[in-house]
Amino acid sequence: MPTCRFCSGTYTRENFIHGNGPRAQVCARCGVEKNFITEEEAANLFDDKLRNARLSIVARRYSMFLYIPALWTLWIMFLSSVQPWGIYFLLILVALTLFAPVWFFIRSAQFAGDMARLTPAFDRPKGH
Repeated sequence: MPTCRFCSGTYTRENFIHGNGPRAQVCARCGVEKNFITEEEAANLFDDKLRNARLSIVARRYSMFLYIPALWTLWIMFLSSVQPWGIYFLLILVALTLFAPVWFFIRSAQFAGDMARLTPAFDRPKGH
């Protein structure tokens, strides 16, 4: 994947502006910031609303891998010695830990669809 020469971000070819000279190897965001192109010309530039929607989808997808270690820590620190609730919570925690990768795999198609829905359309110029 190409790398932007200003921000050093690695993106797909669709995220770069096209041209030679100072416009070569420049991502759309840096192209707008450096006044190489206007925002209207950068059809694939994400606005703030779209960026927040995409971030929300990614956060929802990976949040379980943040919550499960936090719940394990909670159980180890506080609930392991409480009878009988410590055992009940442990059983639920084991079930959640085993179910998380399965749920992650099952929801991967919906995640890909949501990200595709929130990706702006891009027509690749001839020759690229």
